[in-house]
Amino acid sequence: MSTAPDMTPQQERLSDTSATGLSLYRSLAVGNASLLHFLGYELSQLVCAGVPGLLGLGLRSVFYRPLFRSCGRRPAIGRGVVLRIPKQITLGSGVVLDDYATLDVRGDEAAIEIGDRAMIGRFATVAAKEGTISLGAGCNIGSYCRVATNSRVQIGESVLLGAYCYIGPGNHQEGSEGQPLISSPMQICGGVSIGDHAWLGTRVTVLDGVKIGRHAIIGAHSLVKDDVPDFAVAVGSPAKVVRIRSGVTG
Repeated sequence: MSTAPDMTPQQERLSDTSATGLSLYRSLAVGNASLLHFLGYELSQLVCAGVPGLLGLGLRSVFYRPLFRSCGRRPAIGRGVVLRIPKQITLGSGVVLDDYATLDVRGDEAAIEIGDRAMIGRFATVAAKEGTISLGAGCNIGSYCRVATNSRVQIGESVLLGAYCYIGPGNHQEGSEGQPLISSPMQICGGVSIGDHAWLGTRVTVLDGVKIGRHAIIGAHSLVKDDVPDFAVAVGSPAKVVRIRSGVTG
């Protein structure tokens, strides 16, 4: 008889053979929400999740709205958007979720808050795993980005993330000798903070525990493992400050 492989806690939970497929799916999709909420979630997926064009945008703006903790005016929710536990997600007014973006909440205390007129790009993922993520008004998360945390990520107003950025990744602790890395606990370093009007170029990685200041610029392909002050320009792997911007206010 084969033994179960070593897995992450989420893999173990989702492959639990003692639970029914329905209960596992419901837990992943809507958490501990009511049966009525679950049925509404399923109906919204059936009726309009994949509908293209203007009709799809209109249907989703109506059918998806009751699923969220709160939702502002005129959301634009693209085709194939994945919502997990949407009752713990808050959308401001004019938020744009491009096609195939994912908002993923895991855990009763986790939450995602997205400010007015923010945009989440195509195939981007925002994942709050037992933590909280706050995206300020007007911020723009580029295509294929991943913003994830086991603690906290706070991104300020009008922040621009280029495509393929990776924000807030945690590390598996090495653990004791012989313990597989995949099943070792996560190292939590306090989360990530990115100040208003910062700009991160394509494929930037920001490690857990880092603070990036207001109006800072991070060059493409940089690895940020230390704090970056306000108005700084930082590049490299690891990123180093190369100059402080002048003539910038706000």
